[in-house]
Amino acid sequence: MAMSAKQPPVGPAGAPIGILGGTFDPVHNGHLRLAMELATELDLAQVRLIPNGRPPHREQPGATPGQRAKWIRVATADEPLLALDDRELMREGHSYMVDTLASLRSDFPKHPLCLIMGRDVFAKLPSWHRWQELFDHAHIVLIERPGLPAELAPEAVDLLAERGVSDPAALKNQPTGLIYSYAPPPLVISASRIRELIAAGASPRYLLPEVILEDIMDTDIYRAPRAQST
Repeated sequence: MAMSAKQPPVGPAGAPIGILGGTFDPVHNGHLRLAMELATELDLAQVRLIPNGRPPHREQPGATPGQRAKWIRVATADEPLLALDDRELMREGHSYMVDTLASLRSDFPKHPLCLIMGRDVFAKLPSWHRWQELFDHAHIVLIERPGLPAELAPEAVDLLAERGVSDPAALKNQPTGLIYSYAPPPLVISASRIRELIAAGASPRYLLPEVILEDIMDTDIYRAPRAQST
């Protein structure tokens, strides 16, 4: 299993780092595009994809730790805003997020940390190991998607009322303790969406094959907005 404790570099001090955990069994375009959207919209230094070692709340992954790490490494190899972080795979015992965040906080003391999770996961947050301590190490970025459960545990409702912010700039102004809700665009891939992103100077990465994206960027065809059919 080719894994390393050496972690990839991040951007300038003060910019938040996104933390996206999961089994990644396997990693797919939904994970990658969400990470890219968040990196752009929240002006993150980087999003670090952290595959679970031994998740305590679900069945163990079918793929090996080495396979899952390899898939993420290959998928993010040429995108500096996204990176594999394999620290949970290298740690013995169950993978508790509070331990992972404490480790990240030690490694990146000058960066706010933003733990990314869906509303369905946030609804169960009070069942997590030492869940109250998460806010000592990080913010939470709460992903809102149509179809995710609306019901929250009373403790989670109280957390949103107490810690929720509407301005993502707040995530830079203090290192930990806030909750920011973000509704990403639905992952409906169309030619018009790709053209709009390129025309705006944003990245359409992971919406189309790399070989096609490279050819589009080489020809500069979509740099200015223009009417095209889908």
